[in-house]
Amino acid sequence: MKKISILLIVLILIVLPVAVQTKGNAKDQEAIKNIALKWQDAWNQHDMKALAALVAEDIDLITVGGTWLKSRKEFEENHAKSHETMFKESVLTMKNTEVKFIKSDVAVAHVEWSVIGVKDPDGTPRQQQQGIFTWVVEKRKGKWLIIAAQNTFQRANV
Repeated sequence: MKKISILLIVLILIVLPVAVQTKGNAKDQEAIKNIALKWQDAWNQHDMKALAALVAEDIDLITVGGTWLKSRKEFEENHAKSHETMFKESVLTMKNTEVKFIKSDVAVAHVEWSVIGVKDPDGTPRQQQQGIFTWVVEKRKGKWLIIAAQNTFQRANV
């Protein structure tokens, strides 16, 4: 009987983390996917305070252009500046979000996006751009926040 009890405990310890990774909490998964929708809304309203509220104070984010932002303040200032110029008339669409839980309070999200209305510094309109965000999100004080991110363009015909 003792061997069966030990075996059951070992199985629970193995299976439980796997279940958290593959399923996660449906409510938390929806909350993380909702970050992408809030990001889209804040971007399209050019509301950088609302956009910055989606990231942690200690955000670690690499922009699609390769700029490394290391705080919410840097993030907000960088995005506010770019939304006064090249992104002033941009419209962002978040297309798909997939979530994988690492722990019950930490997950990785891959978010596909497209944007139109971006302009070069001389005012020349750019073609539609598409990319994928990789976010590490963490539940802090009951709220999911992006704590680290990498943004990458998708190449056509790769």
